[in-house]
Amino acid sequence: MAARNASGLSQSPDVAIIGGGIIGCSLAYELARNGLHVAVVERGAIGREASGASAGIISPPSSIDTPRSKAELTADSILAYPRFIERIEDGTGNRTGFLLRGELTVALTEDEAADLKTLADWQEGLGFHVEWLDGQGSRSLEPILPESVLGGVLIREAASVFSYDLTRVTALAARRLGVQIVEHTPAIGIAMENGRAVGVRLLDGLLPAGQVVLAAGAWSAQLAVDLGSPIPTVPSKGQLIAIAGAPQMPRRILGRYGGGHIVPRTDGTVAVGATKERVGFDKRVVARNSRWCLDLAAELAPSLLDGEVTSMWTGLRPGTPDDQPIMGRVPGYDGLWVATGHYHTGIQMAVITADLMASSIIMGSPDPRLQSFSPARFGG
Repeated sequence: MAARNASGLSQSPDVAIIGGGIIGCSLAYELARNGLHVAVVERGAIGREASGASAGIISPPSSIDTPRSKAELTADSILAYPRFIERIEDGTGNRTGFLLRGELTVALTEDEAADLKTLADWQEGLGFHVEWLDGQGSRSLEPILPESVLGGVLIREAASVFSYDLTRVTALAARRLGVQIVEHTPAIGIAMENGRAVGVRLLDGLLPAGQVVLAAGAWSAQLAVDLGSPIPTVPSKGQLIAIAGAPQMPRRILGRYGGGHIVPRTDGTVAVGATKERVGFDKRVVARNSRWCLDLAAELAPSLLDGEVTSMWTGLRPGTPDDQPIMGRVPGYDGLWVATGHYHTGIQMAVITADLMASSIIMGSPDPRLQSFSPARFGG
């Protein structure tokens, strides 16, 4: 196949990134900030897959079973978010819908309250400011909550963002630094020569590159099938609904201990969700899942049921066999990296993923903090 630059690219990049979600775009931005020439190849439109479908929650890990390595990276990412948002918004003049109003996670049973207090102690150990509120205190803070709430944990560092806007603004900030982004251009594989990645294979040619990063979300496994080194991503479907115009609306993120969130957004709606299903690449909006979202609203904020359901949507998160991200250098190949498999934490972990992956690519070896997430753990 004759080498060529993809349409619109003025030169071969130092790094080609496959995937234009928040992981690919934030990594491109960070690499460009460090002086590298970067290209992003996206099969569809920027931010139109899992990143744009996310509820946009930027909050601490919600399970004490989260491995410490992931929990610490997530905490670092969340605490770094305000500065990241400031940079990309100031650099573009565009807004991301970032709201730093905190999250209140509530318990509806005595057992949940006990477990939630344990979780709060664990989250405090990650560096967050955690406040326990009884039922009355929770309802005073958020009057939309029902009498059935027995207590809640408030974390003020938690934030939300309009995830599609975040991804598009990050991409625009990257473009302002010289990143070339090619949309509606499916990658069909990674070009290799003598064990080294030399570019991205497209439908009509080759995009040569000094190094390649696979950041294609749930589709990463398909692009890695010829490598002999497994990148076992699987799609995990999440469905959400948006509600507007209810008599009362929450001011901050409301979480139900054990799963489910209500997330205020800057367009005047709240996002409610999300379900978790492994049903392949099925993106249908299913009535059963819409009912789950409505039941969640009824549990946490009954007055939302008097509002208008303005939209329903799904996204395919990139899951992995152990529910942990895959980040680092692909074993057996030079110049080939992967940043995928963040499951439902892609928005949360985007800032730290970009920072650690960029420094690894620039230095030529994976940052030690990425060791737990290496694709080498899957063999091959």
